[in-house]
Amino acid sequence: MKRIVIILAFTLTVLSLYAQTDTLPDSLSACGNGERRQMNLHLGVQAGTKFNLTSHTPYDTPHSLLLQIPLVAEIPLPVDRLTATGGLRYDFEWSLLRYNVTPVDGGGIDFLTTPTTGRQTAVMHHSYIGLTGEVEWQVFPGSRRALRLGLDYYAAYDVSRYLTIRNRDARNTYYGTQTSIDKTVVESSDPMFQPWKLELGLTLSTDMLGIIHGVRFFTNLLPTYIDPASGIKIYNTGIMIYF
Repeated sequence: MKRIVIILAFTLTVLSLYAQTDTLPDSLSACGNGERRQMNLHLGVQAGTKFNLTSHTPYDTPHSLLLQIPLVAEIPLPVDRLTATGGLRYDFEWSLLRYNVTPVDGGGIDFLTTPTTGRQTAVMHHSYIGLTGEVEWQVFPGSRRALRLGLDYYAAYDVSRYLTIRNRDARNTYYGTQTSIDKTVVESSDPMFQPWKLELGLTLSTDMLGIIHGVRFFTNLLPTYIDPASGIKIYNTGIMIYF
């Protein structure tokens, strides 16, 4: 319930701001080439697939799905073909776990190192809210739909994370093989996971390909995981493909 309230409150807030503020005053829209460009406020939705290139942990799979809702102001710069944006962004991420898990009394989960009966799938859901900023360069003059190169950051906190566990057990009956599904949803408080994120990214974007709109190379300057036993820190690096 808490995650639904967070998502709903954030969405209503940004929709309200977007409805009330489409542009900022002209006094903030001066451009170095003598033209006047307004500082616009944009609300968008981005979706894509993230591929992690670092060493995997039980929480970390080779790929995950990501939905982003950015509310950013586009800031004109006194340099031709150069634009800056900054504002808030909400990220919702789905990650399939590599190993079987079981809930622990009092919260959290344990990873199972021995095989279990039947087949299990476990998916982590993360909700991040944070600040984002980007400087984007239009590689070729003319339409902004062409090739663009951007350097960005994302400083965020994981405000909600929970785990969905589905156990599928197949058994033979008089009527044939039947499958039962047992679903469990738990909050994840595993001490290995670190909630803070500080990402740096380099994005190559275009609106001319149709399906794929951009490729982002990113690295997290803060540790994503810390092994409580050994103290080893793991930093995520990977590729994000936007659709």
